[in-house]
Amino acid sequence: MWIKVAAAVALLLILLSIFRLAMGLRGAKLARLSKREEEESRGRRVVAEIPAGGDDMILFLEGAGAFLWGSEEVRKEQIVGGRLRLNRGILASWARPGRVLPEPESAEDFEGRETWDVLLYLDDGSTRAIPCGTLREGVSREIATRVFHAIINEQGGASSHPPDPPSKAPK
Repeated sequence: MWIKVAAAVALLLILLSIFRLAMGLRGAKLARLSKREEEESRGRRVVAEIPAGGDDMILFLEGAGAFLWGSEEVRKEQIVGGRLRLNRGILASWARPGRVLPEPESAEDFEGRETWDVLLYLDDGSTRAIPCGTLREGVSREIATRVFHAIINEQGGASSHPPDPPSKAPK
């Protein structure tokens, strides 16, 4: 009899923890959707959701005259070029006509994880990096590619060495 009661209590505790996890995930999804809708109501387009530390997400947004992510903002007219990078190695580049991007830094040694980012070159000679994550299975690659192409498309240019589009083939 006591074994059945103990098993029932253990099952109840397991089900309760699963329920709490599911409700936490649902709450996080609703908060994320609410944040997206708030930004879209301001007239901004959500280009990508960039994973930040922990459970946080940073929205990469395209506004009327600027790109925004986190507390960062870059005016569209300031951008003179950009690079899509994997572990600081260049996968694709873009520059306004008549502009030449500086020589790239050396790529990092591979440390077992992919670090994706987009590096923007601004008209004042400075650069701004947009970290796009270190997630595997192509998630960070897709985020970085979306960010890079949103910037190129807005500037009316085409990249050199465009990355292959993510595969849609079933696994």
